[in-house]
Amino acid sequence: MIGVKAKQISFNSRPGMPRSKAGCFVELGFRFALLTSLFYSAVLVNAQQGPQEIRFGVLGLFHPRELVLESEGGQVIAVSGGERAERATLVLNGETGHRQIIFRVQDNRVIAGDRSATSWTATARNGGSVALRLSVPVKIHRLYRGRITILAHNGELVAVVSIDRETAVASIVAAEMDESSPIEALKAQAVATRSFLAAGARHLDFDFCDSTHCQFLKSPPALNSRVSSAVQATRGLVIEYRDLPLAAMYSSRCGGHTRSLRDTHLEPGDGYPYYSVACHWCQQHPYVWRSKIGNSGAAPKSGDETQRISAARQWGWGAIPSSDFTATEEGSVWQLEGHSVGHGIGMCQLGALGMAKSGADFRAILNHYYPNTTLVLEP
Repeated sequence: MIGVKAKQISFNSRPGMPRSKAGCFVELGFRFALLTSLFYSAVLVNAQQGPQEIRFGVLGLFHPRELVLESEGGQVIAVSGGERAERATLVLNGETGHRQIIFRVQDNRVIAGDRSATSWTATARNGGSVALRLSVPVKIHRLYRGRITILAHNGELVAVVSIDRETAVASIVAAEMDESSPIEALKAQAVATRSFLAAGARHLDFDFCDSTHCQFLKSPPALNSRVSSAVQATRGLVIEYRDLPLAAMYSSRCGGHTRSLRDTHLEPGDGYPYYSVACHWCQQHPYVWRSKIGNSGAAPKSGDETQRISAARQWGWGAIPSSDFTATEEGSVWQLEGHSVGHGIGMCQLGALGMAKSGADFRAILNHYYPNTTLVLEP
């Protein structure tokens, strides 16, 4: 049962469970995420008040040396050079000669056409957010609503997009769940995502990256979409443990039972331990994956997420989608068979979908997967 006190909604303990108190198919920075969640009790986290910008390092996985910036929806973009810029101001307005800017890296400077600067920043004319398209030629493009800065580092371009937090939440939810998902599952995902962002930055030069190390960031959904509705309906709600936002962890499919940190051979310390809870939807809809990896001697170790990540870096992320598997030796290879996808800690996204289809609201979903936490409406 969920009790309400002031602006807090408590996720009460289940019988026999001590009170104690962040998805993705593959967690590239799993250990970093765990360390972040484990030591919040020792870190002072600034309260996030109202609308707030989040800085995302984007498209870094492609190690770009060239980026293309274009306006989206006919909006005018003002592009200004940073320190020691030469002929600094550029404008994108859709007219001939002003439809795109190609940025290239040269030493420690960013070249835009015949102009050079240490960095370039694109905004609306008033310095605010603007709809824009950023591309790595031939590889990928993304739409953003925000302000973007492009700079050079170690022979590559680094793009940092500053986005309103709720827009960021919607963009992440759109990447994590299908638009057609039950609205209560989308709400649960929105709260978990917002909590992760509210818990604090995880990089030095920007707050978060757009990979599974932090949060996969997709183009923002339409304002009239179900995802946007779910984000708006839960606006400001975050999960807290011991009065601090929880960097809520989640994974795609738990295989029938979520895992605690100790299940993954990690000690929670004073941080949220995560609890192993039954996931009836995964139990009712079993899944099996199979793969083969090279035989280097000792059998791959099941249940150890850190070792799973190390092995996945060697053999490929798709080869070992989770640490819940059995290994059978077949000559020069190991035959692996597993039943989950992802680390299995925190909210099971498939289970959340199932609970929502069965009539549970987002509070019940979060209560189930994050017991002994509190749902807080930030002022």
